[in-house]
Amino acid sequence: MRVVLCLLLVAACGEVRGTVPNTCTTAVECLDPAAPFCVNSQCQAACAVATDCTDPSAPICAADGACVGCESDDQCDAAAPICDSASHACRGCSEDSECAGGVCIEADGTCVGDADVAFVTMSGTDTAPCTRAAPCDTIGFAIANLGTRTVIHILGGTLSTPPVALSGTLVIDGEDTTLGVGSQSTFSITGPANIIIEGVRMTSPPVAAAPVPAVQVTGPGAKVVFENVDINGNNGLALRGVTGADMTLLRSHVGTLAATTANTVLCENSRLTIDRSVFETSKVEDNNTKCDVRVTRTRFESNRDGSVQLSAGQLVMENNLIIHRDGFNDSVFAFGMNAGSVIRFNTFINTTALPSDGAALGCDASVSVTSNIFAYNSGHPITGGACAPRFSVFDDVSTTSQGTGNQVTGIDTIFVNRAGGDFHLSAGSKAREGAEAGQETMVTTDFEGSPRPNPAGSISDSGAFEAP
Repeated sequence: MRVVLCLLLVAACGEVRGTVPNTCTTAVECLDPAAPFCVNSQCQAACAVATDCTDPSAPICAADGACVGCESDDQCDAAAPICDSASHACRGCSEDSECAGGVCIEADGTCVGDADVAFVTMSGTDTAPCTRAAPCDTIGFAIANLGTRTVIHILGGTLSTPPVALSGTLVIDGEDTTLGVGSQSTFSITGPANIIIEGVRMTSPPVAAAPVPAVQVTGPGAKVVFENVDINGNNGLALRGVTGADMTLLRSHVGTLAATTANTVLCENSRLTIDRSVFETSKVEDNNTKCDVRVTRTRFESNRDGSVQLSAGQLVMENNLIIHRDGFNDSVFAFGMNAGSVIRFNTFINTTALPSDGAALGCDASVSVTSNIFAYNSGHPITGGACAPRFSVFDDVSTTSQGTGNQVTGIDTIFVNRAGGDFHLSAGSKAREGAEAGQETMVTTDFEGSPRPNPAGSISDSGAFEAP
């Protein structure tokens, strides 16, 4: 016994300047004076020199004795150029002011020096060299005079932009800039292309005999990322991807609750990824073609039919809020989907007080449906005879809650405050630890990016939010 104890003490002594196996989220949780710092979820002892810091993600010994990722920007690399003042870890830039003498590309968090940027402003001149000191007036002129530059930065304002054709590798970076002329497309993008469009506002042209999208992306080989883009309008086409296009909406906003007819993101024989975005009276459709769609951490809210409506391809929907404000409207439909299609950890809500037969979800056996909440105040929230939800929570108006592991409860017992719009789980919610076992290895965060499950090692909660 004495030998074992001695060995244990030696092992412990060897950890004085290493990582102590105590989990944490902040230093406040590190109560052992010998390990007062929280680094990568572990309580850590003080360091004296850099060689005491054995974690590759925290190689710097700071003045206060903590092993950290960085103390200044010059200790970071181009992929993550900013030293965060709170976490002392390198991260991507999030705004232009963080990039000394340059522009931040928020979509990938990198800084670009002015020498690689063509500048445009509403008061510029199309005979200028498109520098920060002498910006040009139009995106088209900037494209024609890029040279080796790969970024066009719009210095605020509003640009009346006729349709602009884009291809190749290019970033269009705005400062909450309004683009377009309303009745025409703003951009037409044809592959091969690797385009980022960020920080701009556009309007969906109203649907006419031949619908015109605010942006059309045509592939194959046309890859476009929309970051922090706002596409407003009524009864219009926000985006259209065709023939192998690859579109990503990141932290973007489509539509408005004031619209009387839905805006549409149309994906035809293409690929669409939506993450951390907001759709208001707007929907995703494939026009009876085939589209591979992945939607995560996105809020759909509407008083019109439709949020996601697909008839082929693969669909992955995880950690989304799907909110309808009219009891008779339908939301997500997915039939005849490809293998790997799954709808899980979503919260479907109808905020009306009037029970109805609106369908939260229509699907068939081609889609795996698990660990959701259907608080739809509907007698038939699920349509499609072969659509079999598992380990989901239904409100007690529903008559279609049959399936493996499902639970039924009063609609207002599920959330903190449904009427007030707080859809986090109540203390007694049946959705707590209601998810299907094994899903915690598939989905490890919730709608807000919080860890799933909580606590670690438990069963995840059903729906979009993991309770703290």
